[in-house]
Amino acid sequence: MLTDKVVLLDAAMPDKETALATVADQLLASGAVKESYKPALLQREIDFPTGLATESIGIAMPHTDAEHVNYDQIGVMRLAEPVTFQQMGDGQEIQAKFIFMLALKEAHAQLDMLQKLVALIQDADKMAALAQAADADGVIAILANAGIA
Repeated sequence: MLTDKVVLLDAAMPDKETALATVADQLLASGAVKESYKPALLQREIDFPTGLATESIGIAMPHTDAEHVNYDQIGVMRLAEPVTFQQMGDGQEIQAKFIFMLALKEAHAQLDMLQKLVALIQDADKMAALAQAADADGVIAILANAGIA
């Protein structure tokens, strides 16, 4: 799911919409998603926020329906400075430093991947390693080690 290496490190983004659109555009350029993916993703983020505050760092796990996906892929963005997302469940504002954008062809695979991502973000050592990774290959290796590949 990381074969296209859609990994953007230390990206300077003014807001979540720009950040989400940037990763979605990269997934589209790779061929992993359809033209309909970005607008569907942006609307879903409004309807069902995906921010998640952790002890050390805020993240977002945006995704949308499988009908907008050509094949499984994950896009990762590490932001230079956090941007504001709404937290899933309660809508409170959080500052997200990482975006893990899911493009999954099978709807049932989303829950499994979300569980793996939650396990990853609860691992302070792995999150610290992601925050320090020098390049896309380093990020991919950490994610693969966490069972996200």
